[in-house]
Amino acid sequence: MLKPHVLMFAIVLMLGAPLFSQAGDSLSLPPDPGEAGKATLEGIDSDGDGVRDDVQRWIALTYPNSKKTRAALTQDAKAIQQYLLDSADPIKTFNNVLQMDKAIECYFYIDPANAYSLSHNLEAIILDTSIRVRASFQADHSLSGKMVPSRQNKKQSCAFDPDVMPN
Repeated sequence: MLKPHVLMFAIVLMLGAPLFSQAGDSLSLPPDPGEAGKATLEGIDSDGDGVRDDVQRWIALTYPNSKKTRAALTQDAKAIQQYLLDSADPIKTFNNVLQMDKAIECYFYIDPANAYSLSHNLEAIILDTSIRVRASFQADHSLSGKMVPSRQNKKQSCAFDPDVMPN
């Protein structure tokens, strides 16, 4: 038997329609970029929201019933994407890692039990080609010896207000 998110993915692909969660909010998904989305470091971001289309689709189809989780993953995806794109610039890399850290702290506010798995699963989806892995290594190397401060108020790390979202 198919898992619910796999079945929803199949229906969206067949119908080309927006995905609807149980909460009733419509998720407009870009088309699957396929192999063309893996041809460059940037990938394809057809709606210009700062999140690659394949990543945007994965977030929506994997977490259709949690608006908070989708918002936190989207925040993190934007930060990771910029981290990769700016990997040759140590100053931008450090600023981007600060944004990534804020996203991780946001995970700990909305879902502390799953914060690490949310982060690791997203990173596995984003680092899906050798050029993206190399960019990540390059950015990581420029951070060697630097420290990132921790925040006490994890809610303020979210780029959205999680307390006004129902789930």
